[in-house]
Amino acid sequence: MAKSRGNYEGSIKYVASKKLYRAGLQVNGIRKYVYAKSRELVVAKLDELRESKKQGMGLITKDMKLKELAELWIESQKIDWKFKTIESYWTPMKLHLLPYLANKRISQINNPTFLDDFFNITLTKEGKSANTVHRAYKTLHSCIEWGVGRNYVGFNKCVGGRQGYFKLPIHKTKSLPLLSVDQIKSLTSVMATQKKSTLWTLLFATGMRINEVLGLSTDDLNFERNTITVRHQLVREQGKTYLGRTKSEKSRTIPVDATIMDLFYKELSATDALRDSLADRKILWNPSVICNCCNQSSFRLIFLSEAGTPLDYDNLQSRAWKKVMTEWDSDIRLTIHDLRHIFASINLTNGTDVVTVSKLMGHANPSITLSIYASYINPPNQEEVATYMASLIRS
Repeated sequence: MAKSRGNYEGSIKYVASKKLYRAGLQVNGIRKYVYAKSRELVVAKLDELRESKKQGMGLITKDMKLKELAELWIESQKIDWKFKTIESYWTPMKLHLLPYLANKRISQINNPTFLDDFFNITLTKEGKSANTVHRAYKTLHSCIEWGVGRNYVGFNKCVGGRQGYFKLPIHKTKSLPLLSVDQIKSLTSVMATQKKSTLWTLLFATGMRINEVLGLSTDDLNFERNTITVRHQLVREQGKTYLGRTKSEKSRTIPVDATIMDLFYKELSATDALRDSLADRKILWNPSVICNCCNQSSFRLIFLSEAGTPLDYDNLQSRAWKKVMTEWDSDIRLTIHDLRHIFASINLTNGTDVVTVSKLMGHANPSITLSIYASYINPPNQEEVATYMASLIRS
């Protein structure tokens, strides 16, 4: 009987040499032990061990360190995830999790009390912002959840927030820019005087993502129909630059005013002049970039640097766009990406339907547009709704 109880129910013993209570449970032929200072605590741990066995933890024979699990996790995701997605998860792991938890066992980390202290005390004392803590939490949750799916971990206790096992620091989302008509006019006036005026105007007028604009080629322009086909984005990863699929992995066609198409004529004329200038200085002219998603091997880019190479977003933001903000007479500071938000807010505020705005912006579905920009949609007058519904049921 004692053997049966030890194998299936577990056993508890006081270990005098360690001054601790020890509980043991047989799992897949291997004896697992947990320790605690009191009998009550070790009974609770034994209950957790039994529950772990029921949930499949019986398949787990090694209590990994976080560093081991994290490396297995991120390596497996390289098959399906894009480089930027991998980077967005691995960066918090590398900067905010592994420096503190690399050599800690998952069994120690995967505990609500430990996680509560780590996210709300340890990282906060280190001066990490609420946004940084949330990114670290998202990464750790994803890593442990993957471990559960691979039977490296029995269950995921890294579930925080309102309905989780522990709280998370309050993260205030940055409010989207809402400009007055006068502010918009002054901003567009400044953008029109800059070297990159066509690029800024295009971002403002179409709501395209910056990497989509940087990946535009001459093949994407239809001057007869005044349309732009968005099928690529410019990708930079691990020292390589190429054209890849858009974020939604779908192409879309954006109709534009003839004024915008005239700006493209101006831009293409400028690149021709740049080509001649570089030739005079015996600098190789190669405005084409390899594509990794189309049958066509390469495309000639429209927007180029003064060296005839693809534009770099970081340089644009820190230099060219910074100059726009310096010359704009406003206390509001915008990023390049904010031009996309302004496009959405203007159209939704003026009554353009969500489906149309969603398609123009290249969102995967309208629900994404709604989740970000719902506050900009002008709701109908409630009394008008009531009157209209009543009219439908009147005899």
